[in-house]
Amino acid sequence: MKQNNDDKKSGYLQKGFLIAVIVALILFNYFYFHNKISANNELIIHYSVKDDPMEQYRDPAVAGFFYALDPQTLKSEIHSYLQTEWRPFRGLPKILIVPHAGYQYSGSAAAKAYRPLEDFAEKIETVILLGPSHQMAINEAALSSADYFNTPLGKIPLDKKKVEQLALKSGFSINNAAHKKEHSLEVQLPFLQTVIKNFKIVPIVYGVDTNPQEIAQALKPMLEDAQTILVVSADLSHYYSYETAQKIDKKTAQKIINGKANINHHESCGANGINTALILAQMMYLHPQTLSLINSGDTSGEKEKVVGYGAWAFEKTSNKLDEEQKSLADYVAAYKEKLLKIARLSIEKAVMQGQTYVPNRDDYDDALFDRGASFVTLEKNKNLRGCIGSVLPRRAIALDIAENAYAAALEDTRFQPVSENELKQIKITISLLTGLEEIKYQDEEDLLSQIKPYKDGLVILDGHRQGLFLPSVWEQLPDKKEFLNNLKLKVGMSPSYWSNAIKVYRFTTVEIKENEN
Repeated sequence: MKQNNDDKKSGYLQKGFLIAVIVALILFNYFYFHNKISANNELIIHYSVKDDPMEQYRDPAVAGFFYALDPQTLKSEIHSYLQTEWRPFRGLPKILIVPHAGYQYSGSAAAKAYRPLEDFAEKIETVILLGPSHQMAINEAALSSADYFNTPLGKIPLDKKKVEQLALKSGFSINNAAHKKEHSLEVQLPFLQTVIKNFKIVPIVYGVDTNPQEIAQALKPMLEDAQTILVVSADLSHYYSYETAQKIDKKTAQKIINGKANINHHESCGANGINTALILAQMMYLHPQTLSLINSGDTSGEKEKVVGYGAWAFEKTSNKLDEEQKSLADYVAAYKEKLLKIARLSIEKAVMQGQTYVPNRDDYDDALFDRGASFVTLEKNKNLRGCIGSVLPRRAIALDIAENAYAAALEDTRFQPVSENELKQIKITISLLTGLEEIKYQDEEDLLSQIKPYKDGLVILDGHRQGLFLPSVWEQLPDKKEFLNNLKLKVGMSPSYWSNAIKVYRFTTVEIKENEN
């Protein structure tokens, strides 16, 4: 009996102990998880007051990774990069191309673009940011509906009006998910906050299939505002050896200086953004200047697989030829079809009747009888079939085009006269010329350094010898030295010949192509 009582007491003790353990575990877990669940990751020392609880914020995604999280450390880091040697801008650049890697790798290159921007801090009200999407595939240019973008240095308001305007354009849409973890725009913000202070942003992230022409068309009206600039975020080649990367990036840099919007995705992860900048530069007569060209091997010391970084500024240089080219572009916009009609009627009458077509004032606008200089180029199956023109504006542009079209069809001594059977295959290009600007130089090398590929047409004079290349010739002869040497050959000089008595003039053109929208 006593044994049974002892067994019962032992059983009660075991049950009591087990219950006590369970209660203790419940209490421990309650207090442990209560503290964990009720606590956020954010520290109260980083708290900032939000003006309106309904406002939307895009918080930083790469602070503490691509750049410092602590505000004081970040400020010190940026100021150290801004101590760099720098070239002052002649005026406020409308476009900057800046890299977007971690600051330890690309901060020194970015500073070359941002440091001289301090001189124009009071003039900048809106910065349009354009960068590639690294985190998700997107088909359109992605805008943000946020009210502010945050960084450790504070919040930056969005230019809501411009965002709303772009959201209505073809190829643009609101896509906050594309911005949430993307670093290409975010890394630009602390630099901008340091050099400008008070500004709004228009953040745009794009995918690999986004159309640069479409983006450029949408941004151009906004960039015509004197207080608005565009920052294009782009790195260059990825994961080549140091020497290979230098060669690739040098070629890419030359493309940018030449203004050719054909950067590919192997040359830059921001190819579409750079091409957008180059298209805008052509539209707005902006000229690029290289500010920095390095790679991660220069900053990290690791040279087996590197990433390239460059910085460029696109400045508006006010000069006579640019102003004349803009006037010609406006003229072409108004009279393109009528000028092409004159050229087409002229070659048809030349070939079919052997006569010159003389435009009548009764048939055309009075502006077509203002004096101008033109070249008429004929092509058949994309091959040159005749090209004749005038260098100086000595007669009405309607008459000049008519006579040059006649001569290109029948009198270009390099070719047989165009036959009637060829007429339907002939494509016409009219080039309207600006005036001439003499290039002052010290020697041939100095002359070559001043020539602008794909923009300048050249005239050279040496005694009684003279010759001209239109800017379109750059498509066949992209190298400056080759371009000049072939022009020498055209006028009967040896390519190795040089005399400082040679007169060299530059001009630009606006082209009108038949059957081109």
